Amino acid sequence: MTPKTREETLRSVELYRFDGADVWQEGDERARLRGYFPLSPGTPGAGEVAGESLMMVCIELEPGNYLPTHRDSAEELLHVTAGRVEATVGDETIELAAGEVTVVPVDAPHGLRNVGDETAHVLGIFPSNELTATFEEPLEPFGTDVVTVGPEPNVE
Repeated sequence: MTPKTREETLRSVELYRFDGADVWQEGDERARLRGYFPLSPGTPGAGEVAGESLMMVCIELEPGNYLPTHRDSAEELLHVTAGRVEATVGDETIELAAGEVTVVPVDAPHGLRNVGDETAHVLGIFPSNELTATFEEPLEPFGTDVVTVGPEPNVE
């Protein structure tokens, strides 16, 4: 495999600056998180750095809060960088602490819950520059259960 050459200047992106989106589901005060896509220009809080064939979401969950169950159009690597979460993928649930990872298969129902006493930080890394996430119920502030991020995102 021949490495690609970069035509742009190498830049850094600050993770967890969280000027991204507050996201929630109506009727459940614990279905609440903050998140942003730092490698997807045009989305809230993103830098100017973009991957040709990858995407990353930064998620912040307060104690007791959770990311509602959803399905993604791409495989996802979940990496906990702070705190403790419970990850449910399909019918299985495991606890992940800072420094631990798990893989979510394409289209597998999954969600995260902060089970610790501190704010949890999780990176979701996808091998695609476009992603569609389908939730069981509408996600606010988007007003829909289908959220697409990428070249023509509906994340505003």
